[in-house]
Amino acid sequence: MMKKYIFCLFLFLINIYSAQVNFTGIPNPDSNASGADQVMMYITNTSEATGVKGFGLPAVETDSDLPYTGASAPSTRIEALRGMLLFVKNTGQTMVFDGLVWSKAFEVESDNISRFQINSVATTSGSAVLPINSLIDKPNFLADPLRLKTNVATTGANLNRLYIRQSGLYRINLNLNFTGPAGSFSNRLGASLYVNDVLRCQLLENTVNYDGTNRKINLDFSVYAVQGQYISLETISEIGGTTSYTVTNNSYVTVEKVL
Repeated sequence: MMKKYIFCLFLFLINIYSAQVNFTGIPNPDSNASGADQVMMYITNTSEATGVKGFGLPAVETDSDLPYTGASAPSTRIEALRGMLLFVKNTGQTMVFDGLVWSKAFEVESDNISRFQINSVATTSGSAVLPINSLIDKPNFLADPLRLKTNVATTGANLNRLYIRQSGLYRINLNLNFTGPAGSFSNRLGASLYVNDVLRCQLLENTVNYDGTNRKINLDFSVYAVQGQYISLETISEIGGTTSYTVTNNSYVTVEKVL
């Protein structure tokens, strides 16, 4: 009876071991790995105590470089490749293959925050509609996962609009930089928020002189918007009239979908 138990335990241990992946020490990793190998690799340093360590994914330049897409897409699921991961450099996304199609696994930036640069605009009347640049520049944190400016015209009225793709509560942060004559900043400056060209709210703040030439204000709006509506923003002066200033292109708007 005891022999039977020992035999069963032996089989159990074999099954566990066969499911493991063992990493062994390689004295000189560079001589045992090819830079052309499209495999997940362990990244280490000759000094394990201080070196940076982690796993690196094989990468492609663009979505179109992913295998098994377009004319090469499989007609039936490839079970052996289910769960394969590839990093796409120009989007900053990691894609996972389920044996039929690719989908987003995870990405570097949050998928509920879009951030845009504001084009420079000058006013002599104290107010100016803010032109919102649709440029995507992920190294400088300009991205549009909410698709507020995706497929939107870059000229005319659409330049000033953020189109809502999903109904919900949005937080909108305006970081505005100004230049202008000293008298422009003796009163508060701020912004108006419009939904479908209807004024929703206005905020005014004292500007902060942070380098002797440029002044800055930071404003936060919260608004509930419905799919298909658009948001636009306008700078305002507390007194209006002949107040002159320029909003520089070192200004940004950040939109976060909260709910």
